[in-house]
Formats: sequence, structure tokens, C-alpha cells
Amino acid sequence: MHLEPKQVPAYLKGGYLGQKFKAEPAESVFIPADAGLWSGGSRNTYSAIELATGRAAAVSDNISSPWSVERQNRIVPLRAGFAIVKHSIFRGKDFGLTFFVHPSDITKLLPEPASDDLSATELKALAIVRGLKSSYRAEYYSRAGISAGEVEAIKAKLCKLGYLNKAGAITVAGRNRCEGVNYY
Repeated sequence: MHLEPKQVPAYLKGGYLGQKFKAEPAESVFIPADAGLWSGGSRNTYSAIELATGRAAAVSDNISSPWSVERQNRIVPLRAGFAIVKHSIFRGKDFGLTFFVHPSDITKLLPEPASDDLSATELKALAIVRGLKSSYRAEYYSRAGISAGEVEAIKAKLCKLGYLNKAGAITVAGRNRCEGVNYY
């Protein structure tokens, strides 16, 4: 589930200035032995954080050499009130923070469920916007049986509901709303 940046308290961001946040329920988190190491412009770092106060502790080993026997794969169990935060950088692009949260705490981070009634066609159109570049969308709209006039009406409705911004780009709420919907 994607999170709006304003939903995440500043003390949980830990100095991260980006806008990409996700939350996943988990009872344990696998931390690989190479966590914290750079490889091909990519790395994942992990930290444990107390949700109430924001106190953090590093979980990934950023100091030991890659060949050190101290580096081992670990499974960290999650307790209520704590989270494991994974900061991902892939090929130089920052993919943001993922909060692995105990299932009993996940509802505190998640947005309110959508109360609208989107049709299957509207959900399909939203998934097309989410999954494809704008130059490919017209072809997939026609494959889905959505005419050009319907597309504009659907986009207007999705903008009004906050699933698309004024420029027609998908918002965090839109990503969450069409989660699991295929555009093909």
C-alpha cells in the first residue's frame, strides 16, 4: 500500500526527504547479508524504528567488509509498536521507504478505504494510466473497448475523486485504488 507523504510523521522519515512511502504488514522481515552494500548503483538499508517515538536503530551492517563472517542473512521478528524500514536505491534511483509493520499496527498507517463506486471500465482506465506511458494508452483504451469520449469523461471523474491530478498523472490514492487491477 502506498502512503501519502503527509500521512507519514516526520519522526518516522528519519531524515529522508523524498516523497515515496509504502507500508506492508509482516510478522518478520528477511534481511540479506549484503544489506547496506552498494552493488551496481543499488543498495537496500534497513533500520528498526519504534512507531510511537521514532527512535531508530540500524539493522543492516554498513561497516563490516563484504566477506566478513559477521555478515549473515537474518530474519528479524516484528513486535507490535515497532517497524522495520527499508530504504531502497536501485541503479541510482531512490525508490523510497518501505515500512514493514506488525499487522496489529498497520491500520494506523493505512489511508481510509475508498468509498466510491468505480465501474470495472473506470478501474481499467485507471490501471492503464498507472501502468503505461501516455503514448501507449490510446491503444490499450481501444483494446479495452473504451472510446475517446469515454476516456475524457472517465479522466474527469477520476480527477474529481483525486485519483488523477490536474495534469492527468496518477496520484498515490489512485495507485492504491487500482492495486491488483490489470490493464490488459
